[in-house]
Amino acid sequence: MTRHGSFYPLRRDVASAEPVMFAYVLDSPAQREALQEEMLDRIAAIQGLSETVALAQLEAPDARSHGAILDALAILSRDVRGLMEASFHQGP
Repeated sequence: MTRHGSFYPLRRDVASAEPVMFAYVLDSPAQREALQEEMLDRIAAIQGLSETVALAQLEAPDARSHGAILDALAILSRDVRGLMEASFHQGP
């Protein structure tokens, strides 16, 4: 993710998935709080998916059986990192 923000939809949902751009401005305490809440929600989703995979100990019927879960974990992790980096960057 760039400091300007870029989220990518899951390929299984949109075969021709292209980056979805967004913009945000952090000029008020409410906006900063909303960004922090978004990061925490994504971290909670990562934790939930990770625990599900760890506890279920699923057997893979084929090589791509867990691909969607792993894609979701990768996307959520990248998004959280990008949101954190963007929140630390001083704008123009």
